[in-house]
Amino acid sequence: MPATLTPALAGISLKSPSGPAWEFLILFLVVIVGPPLMTRARVPGIIGLLIGGFVIGPYGLNLIGAGNTTVPDLGQLGLLYLMFVAGVELDLSLVRVHRRAVLTYGVLTFVLPMLFGTVIGLALGWILPAALLLGALLSSHTLLLYPTARAAGLSADRGVATAVGATVLTDTAALVVLAAVSGTQVAGGSPGSIAAQIVLGLLVLVLFTLLLLPRFARLAFRYLGTDRVVRYLLAVASFLAAGTVADIFGIEPIVGAFFAGLALNRLVPNEGPLMDRIDFFGSAVFVPIFLVSVGLLLDPKVMIEGETLKLAGLFVAASLAGKAAASGIARLALGYSGPQATLMLGLTVPQAAATLAATIVGFNIGLFDQSVVNAALVLILVSIVVGTLLVDRAVPAVPSPLEVGRRVGARILVVLADPGQAPLALSLAARIAAADGGVVRGMLAAPPGRVEALEPRLAELQAAGYAVGIDAEPRLLVHHALPHAVVDIATANRASLVILGASTADETSPLGSDAEAIAAGLAVPVAVLLGFEAKIREVEVVREPVDRPGGGAFDADGLAIDLGRRIAGARVETNDLVPEGLQAPRLGLLRIMPATSWQLFAGAVEPRSDSAVLLLPDL
Repeated sequence: MPATLTPALAGISLKSPSGPAWEFLILFLVVIVGPPLMTRARVPGIIGLLIGGFVIGPYGLNLIGAGNTTVPDLGQLGLLYLMFVAGVELDLSLVRVHRRAVLTYGVLTFVLPMLFGTVIGLALGWILPAALLLGALLSSHTLLLYPTARAAGLSADRGVATAVGATVLTDTAALVVLAAVSGTQVAGGSPGSIAAQIVLGLLVLVLFTLLLLPRFARLAFRYLGTDRVVRYLLAVASFLAAGTVADIFGIEPIVGAFFAGLALNRLVPNEGPLMDRIDFFGSAVFVPIFLVSVGLLLDPKVMIEGETLKLAGLFVAASLAGKAAASGIARLALGYSGPQATLMLGLTVPQAAATLAATIVGFNIGLFDQSVVNAALVLILVSIVVGTLLVDRAVPAVPSPLEVGRRVGARILVVLADPGQAPLALSLAARIAAADGGVVRGMLAAPPGRVEALEPRLAELQAAGYAVGIDAEPRLLVHHALPHAVVDIATANRASLVILGASTADETSPLGSDAEAIAAGLAVPVAVLLGFEAKIREVEVVREPVDRPGGGAFDADGLAIDLGRRIAGARVETNDLVPEGLQAPRLGLLRIMPATSWQLFAGAVEPRSDSAVLLLPDL
């Protein structure tokens, strides 16, 4: 080596990597590598994150030491995010459809594990708050395996719907117990004052999340949410605000985050763009970091201790026994088949979100020690494995429901040739979809020669959608044969209703002349909208004569009444179809009428500028 370089090299000093860049690099390497390794070993990916947290934590390689605050703080944000997503993803329409079964099974699958857990806690000599928190920990469940049932086409199965709906009850009840227990341990004062504070706090939280927050969010989405980034940040701010309100009253912020998810459930459809972003950032960043932060608490020395193994065995036995008993009783009481009951058990056995939440909160407020935390992590691992085995066994034995996705408001496709109809068409679609928590997709249809003229007007559809709270990004449909294109797109998107815009009743109107071809090519209802007025205040349903021979693929009269009630509530009139009843609708009226032929009404039902007509081709 040249002598001239020796002094320069001697002055170079290296240090061990540290700081935020190093910590985040380690975190993301665990998130990238951990789940795939576990998946290849046929172990759920969540276990890879927990083990990865242990490896880099103070009890492993100590790459992230015990005094680190960045990762735990991000983990707390991830926990709030996880509970928010748990609330916003639930299909609340299933709760309404199967409310008796949901209530019965929800009570059973909460009360029995709660009872077993509380008894075990008291038998171990724990104080009552710790025993109650243990019961709440065991009674909740996370729908980690629901995607498996959905992928098998069983999302509309009665047993699956019951298990999904019961999650609302079990997680809400478990988090209320958590709020009460943590409030009694953290707040000062007499038992009466603490109880009053918790009750008041829960009341204020419910009012804020279920009454005020949806209204604020709807207004914010309408006036501030024209940018996709802003809409996402509004969703994040919503659960942070709810968590702050809960914390003010001494209630754990995760309770507020879960309630915020329930509050925004209808505003964030599961298949909309905003839900895609929430899922993406949650699964890519926030939730994995939370799970890694939990893994930092893993201590093998504690995990192999007799006390930890004893607790883990008791927790697993109490949880599995409670859930199995609930499934067995529900099978006898509600008439489920054996495979359905097994599938329900498999869906409600896995413990993750609320269980981790209750465990970490109990540890932070001093009710649980490290042995309980490690035992709870063993419970999570065992419950996920058992649930996976049960679901894999039950899914092939449960027949697919005959009516899957038949809710008319589940997936609405709006196809317009004139952007001027967007305010009316998207407003009606939003009202129809609201009852089912559905998603609305808008498209501007154009033949190849009109692309340049219509493409700049996509913004009108987007603005009209935001104005009525639709979480959708409109697209331009360009095709030389629009009827075939609409049929293909509606089929590919599993549309439950297609609304076609026609500026006039003239059969040469864009899309209007193709309505019959589109209706004939689809097995779902098709509606043709005439008019531009968006301020619909009442609905008139015009019914076909009862002695009309034949019939179409669906009951147009029944559908018309259903749509009318969704759009206008109780303000729905019904009249028979007679020639003198075909005059132009009055101010603010939407007329819904079955159409046996598009030409039958051409030129006869032209709406005024302050009214509209919705035709339902019944072929």
